[in-house]
Amino acid sequence: MAPDEHGDIWSLCDNPTTHQLIGYKDGVYISPEQPRTGEDIHVQVKGNLCKDVTSGNVDIDLNIMGMIKIKKQLDLCSVLSSSIMGHRDCPLQAGDLELDAIAWIPKELPKLPLDGNIRISDQDGQTVTCIHLNFKLQ
Repeated sequence: MAPDEHGDIWSLCDNPTTHQLIGYKDGVYISPEQPRTGEDIHVQVKGNLCKDVTSGNVDIDLNIMGMIKIKKQLDLCSVLSSSIMGHRDCPLQAGDLELDAIAWIPKELPKLPLDGNIRISDQDGQTVTCIHLNFKLQ
């Protein structure tokens, strides 16, 4: 995937050439194209992982119209083993990799613009991948 590749509601954060997961062309899929409250959002990333990832973090830093901030740091292996990621095993092995996440968007969230990053980092603090989201909740 080219470092400047992006979709209508997403782009890669920071410097994608330094990411440990090198995405394949058309390797990011987000559905629906206009995420809706009260429904699931499906995010899929396909690429080649440069090294084994034995642990790390998932950092969520989102803003809804700059008023409501969602900031969480989660343990990567706990997230991988959850139902959101389909109960994957940790560690992640170097080579071809597909990350597939399905999460519920609470209907209580206001239908306002959402902007922010979801970053996965490894045991060394290096960025595995980072996706910037920018869309209006429907």
